[in-house]
Amino acid sequence: MTELDATAAHFVEAGVTLLVTHPQKILERGLRIEDVVHEADSSTATFFRKFSTKSDFLATVVEHLSRNPPPTDVHETVRIQMTDSGASIRATVTALVARYFPAVVDRRSITESLLDLVFSGQTSGALAGSYRVRDDAVLEAFEALFDPDGGAFRRPFTARSFAMTVNAVVDGFRIRSQVDASSVSPDVMSDAVLAFLGSVVDTSGHHQHLDDVVRDVGTPVEERPLPRDPRAAIVTAARDEFGKRGYFMTRMDDVADIAGVPRTACKTLFPTKQSVIVAALQSRVDRLRESVADDQLLGLDELTILQNHMLRCAQLASDELEFMDALLVAVAHDTYGEPEGLISIKEKLNLPAIIAPVIARGQDTGIFRKSSSPVDLAAGITNTLLMRCFTRRQNSPQDNATFVGELLLDGLSAR
Repeated sequence: MTELDATAAHFVEAGVTLLVTHPQKILERGLRIEDVVHEADSSTATFFRKFSTKSDFLATVVEHLSRNPPPTDVHETVRIQMTDSGASIRATVTALVARYFPAVVDRRSITESLLDLVFSGQTSGALAGSYRVRDDAVLEAFEALFDPDGGAFRRPFTARSFAMTVNAVVDGFRIRSQVDASSVSPDVMSDAVLAFLGSVVDTSGHHQHLDDVVRDVGTPVEERPLPRDPRAAIVTAARDEFGKRGYFMTRMDDVADIAGVPRTACKTLFPTKQSVIVAALQSRVDRLRESVADDQLLGLDELTILQNHMLRCAQLASDELEFMDALLVAVAHDTYGEPEGLISIKEKLNLPAIIAPVIARGQDTGIFRKSSSPVDLAAGITNTLLMRCFTRRQNSPQDNATFVGELLLDGLSAR
């Protein structure tokens, strides 16, 4: 934002005042220099010593519309209020909203922001910066409110979407207050914020999803018939739960309930979470193995076979994101409590074992180096590829496979 001296800032303040307080006159006559000079109680000569043209002045006025000072010491302010309110989140939020309500619904600041939006739109650096500051302030307040007991966002909410939504709610109240002031009060605003906190913030430590608090609202409880294909229903439910909660927080009892399968029957069909992962991915892994065998029958060289296989693996990671995430965690974690399930995964979903023989043949024919064993190289390639897919989910499978291929296969080549 342009830094102004005191005199120039005084002219800009006068221009903003005219825009805010006399919008109809501005529509009829425009923002005239003589009106600005009169409002600033100055002279035209002084004005043009500060601004070479009217266009320069108008650009500066628009630039300074959304220039509200950022909040300071938000965390400390909320913590002090928490102490004064006896650690009650409701009392704290209510007191803070009441304290800052006049500033929130201040007509001048609201009008300036709206004018900035109209005049600048997406190019308004000041307005964008103001939102970033406000989002940061919301997150500071959140941390201060939930520091003692801890709080996490129910998926799919994140810190960013949470802060954005809170500010969107506040903006809605701000605009409504200018049209219907009697309908907007500190109590209504604080109740809305508290209701949002109650639905989005999870203090149970169970890594909940938003569906946990809204799924049954307005839905009558009804008996569901046993699904025609219980295994498929359980796999579908498990995919949803893994995606919402992650591997560790997914419970097979919940999966059974969602699938509409009795819990005892579910445990018989799938004794562990690992067994569900195997059931979901087995056919895809078998197809990977068949595809490598087909490439060999077609007479493709070992380097091309590995490149083809990496692309297919990257596609699998993209298509089966929830189960591949769960597979990675299950294999990486030292699962002493369920050794049989872990052994089943390693035997049936052994991705590195698919390409280890290909690497061995490439080493024998001189295509690949013999610096490491085929098993270790296969594991390194597979693990690097999957990690790339999991950390670069916005990339296409082709991009991820190409990146890892160029990174690893060029180094593996003996040429």
